[in-house]
Amino acid sequence: MLYLPAFNPLSGDKEIYRYIARVMLKGGVPYKDVFDHKPPLIFFLNYAALLLGGDWGQWLIDMALALLTTGLFYRLCKRHQLPYPWLLPLLFNLMIRDHLMCLGMGMTREYTTMFLLLFFCAVMGRSRYRYFLMGGISGLVFFMQQDQVLALLPFFLYAFLPGEDKSPLWARALRVGAGFLLVALPIVLYFSFHHALGDLWQDAFRFNFTWYTTTLKETTWDHWRKIKATLDQGNYELPSVVALTLGVSSVFFRHSNKKLLALSLVAVVLSISTEFMGGRDIRPRIFEMGFTHYFLPLSASLPILLFAVFAFTQEPVLQGFKAQGIYGVLLCASLLYTDIQHGTHLQRKKDDLTVMSPEMNYLRQHRPGDYQLFIFFDNNCIYAYNEFGIIGPTRWVYQHFWELYDSWDRDHALFLSIEQDLLRHRTKYIVNFCLEEKFFRDKTAYAEWRSFLSRYYDRVEIKGEKDAEMWKLKGEPE
Repeated sequence: MLYLPAFNPLSGDKEIYRYIARVMLKGGVPYKDVFDHKPPLIFFLNYAALLLGGDWGQWLIDMALALLTTGLFYRLCKRHQLPYPWLLPLLFNLMIRDHLMCLGMGMTREYTTMFLLLFFCAVMGRSRYRYFLMGGISGLVFFMQQDQVLALLPFFLYAFLPGEDKSPLWARALRVGAGFLLVALPIVLYFSFHHALGDLWQDAFRFNFTWYTTTLKETTWDHWRKIKATLDQGNYELPSVVALTLGVSSVFFRHSNKKLLALSLVAVVLSISTEFMGGRDIRPRIFEMGFTHYFLPLSASLPILLFAVFAFTQEPVLQGFKAQGIYGVLLCASLLYTDIQHGTHLQRKKDDLTVMSPEMNYLRQHRPGDYQLFIFFDNNCIYAYNEFGIIGPTRWVYQHFWELYDSWDRDHALFLSIEQDLLRHRTKYIVNFCLEEKFFRDKTAYAEWRSFLSRYYDRVEIKGEKDAEMWKLKGEPE
């Protein structure tokens, strides 16, 4: 309820996903007609949300998935006779809805976090379709956020360990493959039908293994500093310390399922391994907490670890109502306080600085149509496309690559293609957030952009503007 559409905070990533869904709604194809490097499932999910009513459609999808995940995890805890079967599902919900970390509803890692917990429930379940479900859920994760597949690997190993299942190995693998194909095949057929398989491969996969892991590098100590700062300021520190302390200690205590315990510890590390895959948190002007949603998978991996501890421990200090009640208070009290505090100080989305900016108010008075607005260098302001229900003039809907990579677009071919798209569509308005050359790694690209604006556009002075410039195509009336 904290993230009803009126209170779901604005975020550049979420606006991009919704924008691409709108491009699809108007007949376009992801990657072919608009660039992004995320796998395609998030766009299909947002497309479904638009068909169901937009903001409320997304809220309904999100709520249904959260309730399903919570219910299945509760049933698993109850089946293993935990003293408080609701405790770990509560911890999962408190962590995944921590407003200091989650950026509201609709982020890819929110969904893969739920998928991780669903995957664990399938592994530990008794369904005859266990392996088929594992394959299907792993397909959902793979096509939502590839790096989060790593957190599934320990539980794949657990399911295929000798003695865990008497059925032949080949039969189990075949069922997993069938489940994966159930997700993968419709996606592949969609892009094949639209002659965009190559675009899918280049943008959603190859790009992530070439450019995306080569951003500004941090030292190992920088990574640990960022992890410590984020866990502390995001209110994840105490649950992490308690869960890891109990998990590591249980390795040396009496425990009836140390294989699961050890693999759950590995899964915790793998669930936040993205932090070590590049330097995205050390971008210019970002200090201390940066991409907090990278740590959302802990919302699933820590409750899973605690389940492995509590469900199979043979130590009195970890068993019983009193012991687990004390641990429950330590795990949940601070997070519960944070959520209550957030709930009593909700900010309406319509009051967001981007929504109420002078540029947005100007555009509301001069409502642009398709291809008539271009947002340059501010992902949050992609919200404008979505409010007006329009699509932009170029496939390069966001441009921060020119800020991140020294060798990106060295010949300016991509940048010049943006300018040609603007001229081809006679794009009327440009909202320019790139006011200084420091935004560009290549200063000549910045010079080219300023030259283009001055040649083809006139400056529109707007009262109260601060971080952006409004430009209008020369010769066009108001």
